[in-house]
Amino acid sequence: MKTIFYGLTVILIIAAVCTICYGNNEMKQKKASMDGNTISDERVRTYLRSIIPSRESVETFIVGKQGPEQLSRHEGWEYDSELGWVHCDVIRSNSVDNSKGFYHYETDGARRVVNAADKPCRIHTYGNSFTHCDQVSDGETWQEYLASHLQEPIRNYGVGGYSVYQAYLRMLAVEKHNSTDYIILNIWSDDHYRNLDAWRSIRFGQGSNCGFTLPHLRVDVGNNRCEQIENLIQHPNDVYKLCDDNFLWQAFKDDPILKLVLTAQLGGTVSDKLINPVAVSFGIPDEKISNTESARQIRKIHTEAALFATENVVTWTERYCRENGKKLMLILSFDRGNIAKELSGEPRFDQKFVDWMKSKPYPVIDMRDVFHADYKHYNVDIDTYLARYYIGHHTPAGNFFFAWALKDQILDWLDPPPLPYR
Repeated sequence: MKTIFYGLTVILIIAAVCTICYGNNEMKQKKASMDGNTISDERVRTYLRSIIPSRESVETFIVGKQGPEQLSRHEGWEYDSELGWVHCDVIRSNSVDNSKGFYHYETDGARRVVNAADKPCRIHTYGNSFTHCDQVSDGETWQEYLASHLQEPIRNYGVGGYSVYQAYLRMLAVEKHNSTDYIILNIWSDDHYRNLDAWRSIRFGQGSNCGFTLPHLRVDVGNNRCEQIENLIQHPNDVYKLCDDNFLWQAFKDDPILKLVLTAQLGGTVSDKLINPVAVSFGIPDEKISNTESARQIRKIHTEAALFATENVVTWTERYCRENGKKLMLILSFDRGNIAKELSGEPRFDQKFVDWMKSKPYPVIDMRDVFHADYKHYNVDIDTYLARYYIGHHTPAGNFFFAWALKDQILDWLDPPPLPYR
């Protein structure tokens, strides 16, 4: 009996020691995962699983127009192997005054031309949803307001969710088959950051209509390198691979934006051991992020890399226009939040990029300056002022305001002037 008792005692002691050791080890690993010193493989896998698209979402994305009405069932986004996605006909329900918005497209992918459709087109516009003009119907875009006034068409090749790099690639594709002499590139607030996304859902989360893979840029700021990376998924049926967590692990476990997102999610104080690898992945030198709290360090790393990527895309666009005898105009447009910050006197997140653009020999229009000048004529609070122009994207009134902000620059730019000004 003593032998059995002693044996049981030894087993219990060993079990207790193991529980303490392994339990402490597990707690240490969990604590390390939460205290900003490490991000475990399991945490990466868990996050990737959380943003897996549904198979139904993938199906509607790759099918495009369908049904007897031949409309998109994916809010107008459709898979494209080169660009990630393009638009197709759709009716959406989020326009001004809770109305529906009607979206249709020409055979070359431009949004439907309403005004002066029978006349030659001199201006092509490229950019994201603030160029495409989400949340308004075909005839309410800023291009159509201008076209009506100038009595010549302005083609709208904007696509919701695009980065500056995607807009550049779309320009190359369109101009190859339907060339024109005047190019407008519209860069919106988040487009800089989108340049770096390999899979949009990593930043946007599950459920975004454009939460799929896309062509993107890998940058090394310190060594002045910017690499163009084609869209990972080159065949429609391969989009279903995004539903496979093993594929996601192999494809994105080392993605720099994933590292950045997971590091930012830790919140609080994140150790240098975690922040430094994120900075290294974008080639950001230590001196550019030193003496800054961790949350601001992460944002600064992302912004530094994103603006560097846009500078490269703008340089490529300039070279393309110069070599092909085209004239360029660049617009900087912004969401309601950034305009509100501007009107409140807060610093600009992209001041470095704005300074870089100052010496350009072509027209550059910063819509913050336009809103700032206009707001001086009003005696209302900022939110009341902006409510007329924004419902997420611009309202029809916002697009008219946008069009009128460009009018005089376009008149000086076009040669010969439009018919009403000859």
